Amino acid sequence: MKIAHISDFHLRHHLPGTSSISRRISRKMPDLIEEAVAQIGSANPDLVAVTGDLVDFPFYGMHDKNLLKTGLKDLQLVRELFSSLSCPVAFIFGNHDHPSSFQEVFGDLPVDFDVQGNRVVSFMDEEVNHNFAQRMGRQRERFLGLIEDSDPRPQIHLQHYLVSPIHNQGYPHAYLEAESLRKAIQDEPRVRLMLSGHYHRGVPLFNENGTFYSTAPAFGEPPHPYKIYQMEADTITETEHSLRPQANLPPPQKAVFLDRDGVINPQAAYRTGPEDFELIPGVGKALFTLKRAGYALVTVSNQTAVGQGYVTVETVGSVNDRMSELLLPFGVELDGVYCRYHSANAVVPQHRTDLPETKPSPAMLIAAQEDLNLDLHTSFMVGDHRTDLQAGHNAGCRASILVRTGGGNATEKQLDSGDADFVADDLPRAARWILEQV
Repeated sequence: MKIAHISDFHLRHHLPGTSSISRRISRKMPDLIEEAVAQIGSANPDLVAVTGDLVDFPFYGMHDKNLLKTGLKDLQLVRELFSSLSCPVAFIFGNHDHPSSFQEVFGDLPVDFDVQGNRVVSFMDEEVNHNFAQRMGRQRERFLGLIEDSDPRPQIHLQHYLVSPIHNQGYPHAYLEAESLRKAIQDEPRVRLMLSGHYHRGVPLFNENGTFYSTAPAFGEPPHPYKIYQMEADTITETEHSLRPQANLPPPQKAVFLDRDGVINPQAAYRTGPEDFELIPGVGKALFTLKRAGYALVTVSNQTAVGQGYVTVETVGSVNDRMSELLLPFGVELDGVYCRYHSANAVVPQHRTDLPETKPSPAMLIAAQEDLNLDLHTSFMVGDHRTDLQAGHNAGCRASILVRTGGGNATEKQLDSGDADFVADDLPRAARWILEQV
């Protein structure tokens, strides 16, 4: 029996914006999933397991009726993307999916079925306690029933969260009662394979007391991996594949990196929320001209207001999503949205560090280069503060441009020679200057 395993897309297509974690390439997912499905189909699997976080539903909108309708469309899109496969496809929801919406789209699919004499069982569990998942209620009853019944078929269990190993560094990825679940499985020889998602680094296939465990790395992050398992009578082997192996990358793309507050929008929103966000006049058309000229568009924004306790990461995400909504009518979809929240004097302990990746550090630009395959030497940085300009130079960009919007007028009076390669009244003028360069 051959199984394909893919997980953690964090897709957004109808939903606005992108994941608040920049490395998750949410808006590129439909095309990448379609490509992966074609590859998987050519391998002729007997089963495809999709173990959660199909979409990246924003936590701030879990009770927003309009967002729920929009997220439903993205779940339907995911199902459609797998519809060309002739084998069964098992879908699990993750902590970034909306459970009732998932049930509406996938509720007709079986959660306990046979594939080549193997019993495939899907578990729909949720985070319930400080981001820890638990197998509760009906799901726990089903699990205990599988352990206790007399059905002789080998079992394959599918879930979003980890039973083994325990990976809770930085965020709880394993079940709260993982040790209990693991002990029950170890005492039951029929459980041959446990497949999970959620832990984005993935865990290679391993055998523990006769049960094989494997966690798929996040497909939503480069190089967009998935796994294929081959089950034989007495063993299981795995191979990992990816859509973007380093050797097959296309030539790097040129980019325009943009500070957000003061360049794309007035600064009012950075300590409040999306209700205060609006575009500076001319920004939409300017970005469209850059996009049409072949530039990737990437925002790189210091959001230390999170560390200072003014807003949460989710609030920043909601502002970024509002930005994306306002840019769409101009035909502009951002290629990347990067934020950093840390500073040396943050009042929120988790965001306090002596080595922040905020500008003037080039960290966000370098991360975007790696994630999106960008050429920094042919790219431009546009900002309204000296730290923006320094970040561009520190990353090796072709030029750093100051705009006089936002804090730009005050910054211009403090510039030293060489800080700015060009000073523009606003982003439209900066875009024209970029397009004039050869």
